[in-house]
Amino acid sequence: MWSKLLSFLPRFWSNWITLLGTALTTVAGSTMIFFLAASLVTDTLNTYAAAIAFMVMPGIFVFGLVIITAGFFWERWRHRGRVDPIQEAFKMAFKDARSRRLILFVSLVTLVNIFLLGMVGSASLSYMDTPEFCGTLCHSVMEPEYITYTESPHSRVKCVQCHIGPGASWAVKAKVDGLRQVWGVFTGNHRRPVPSPVHELRPARDTCEQCHWPSKFHGNRVNFTTHYEDDEENSPATTVLLMRVGGQDPETNEYHGIHWHVSKDIEVRYEALDEKREKVGKVYVYKGGEQIAEYLPPEGTEGTPQEERTMDCIDCHNRPTHVFDQTPRLAVDRAFNDGLLKLDVPYLHEAATAVLKAAGEELEREDAPAHFADALPAFYKENHEDAELSEEQLTTSAAVIANLYRRNIFPTLKLTWETHPNHLGHRGEEQDKRGCFRCHNDEHATADGKTISMDCELCHGFLAEEESPEDLDETLRALWERNSEE
Repeated sequence: MWSKLLSFLPRFWSNWITLLGTALTTVAGSTMIFFLAASLVTDTLNTYAAAIAFMVMPGIFVFGLVIITAGFFWERWRHRGRVDPIQEAFKMAFKDARSRRLILFVSLVTLVNIFLLGMVGSASLSYMDTPEFCGTLCHSVMEPEYITYTESPHSRVKCVQCHIGPGASWAVKAKVDGLRQVWGVFTGNHRRPVPSPVHELRPARDTCEQCHWPSKFHGNRVNFTTHYEDDEENSPATTVLLMRVGGQDPETNEYHGIHWHVSKDIEVRYEALDEKREKVGKVYVYKGGEQIAEYLPPEGTEGTPQEERTMDCIDCHNRPTHVFDQTPRLAVDRAFNDGLLKLDVPYLHEAATAVLKAAGEELEREDAPAHFADALPAFYKENHEDAELSEEQLTTSAAVIANLYRRNIFPTLKLTWETHPNHLGHRGEEQDKRGCFRCHNDEHATADGKTISMDCELCHGFLAEEESPEDLDETLRALWERNSEE
């Protein structure tokens, strides 16, 4: 039976066109089947190999089928005037057993092709939804975002869950826009640094609030922020804040605290005067759909409104995942908090901050380990020659400092300390007036003089300020130790 069923296969090789199409389809189909089988037994497929198997090979497979069809038509044209074997086969389908076998074979192969393309198409879509696809396929462009993603609280959340969200329409929009981005990467014609996609993101209610519940009453939360002094002991100085997160009070149903902004009855709209939404113009407050206040920006505020936007989670939590250190000092503080830099290395906070600042923002990332391996000992020799450090301490500390630089600075992309500020609170240096202070500055005022208050107590109370952890009271000390362990 099989010999009869396959008896017409030589037609696929009757001319160079069908032969080429058959070769392309066979290679592409075999590759797809291999990777589909591999994906069933492992989750660690090579990123680039998987991209070829699930994105390139389906196109080659379909292209091969088109070429085979073109070859059949060319064969028919070449033998015009003669009886076309394919046409004759259909005419004789119910008369000739050989023709029926031909149609049966083509039908079976077509079904197999459809099934294979469906499987690969599904695998392709799933692969394009993985963080590895988003972060490593266009490695040179998305490397900064992928590095910070893997270290973030959302490192187990797929990129598409935040950047696309549920629904087919947004998925199609994202994929179409992705073609433009791929072309930009391919040609090198893309922005440097790559901007945060604040204008393409869906409203937070469609993405963030699929997992988070901002209106839930959170009450007050204790927050510890620890900085370190530039002294020999790298002395920690801890500020303890009672954060008035608030939300919807379950007894009164009223919203208060920081999450007052997400009240279902309140809508805050504002004019963004720049692309990054760091400069705010007019601010409008609506209650029950009616405007109840209009705050004008300070006199002399420069900038043309780029957009009028309804405030949501992303306006404060603008770096929920891709969090960069905003200054060398904050990067070094984080490294001490994470235990990467050791308190028992004398003057290390001062030294690490100084050499990071001195490195500037043009040092090539691959040169960073060697640079800091030389810069750190040189700093100690010049400023603290009497400090007792072992070779191991210097080597280990220099490696950590190099990693801090490589995590935050990408010269070829023009990404520096200040590129992606964090608006959650006001975490920059003293002169930083972004974050909450974009609106809460005592300068945005209504016509009758009412301002958006800059009162610290609106959002938090101070339980301790710049104190040594040993000097905290017993309760706060216990919480600080637990917080440090986490």
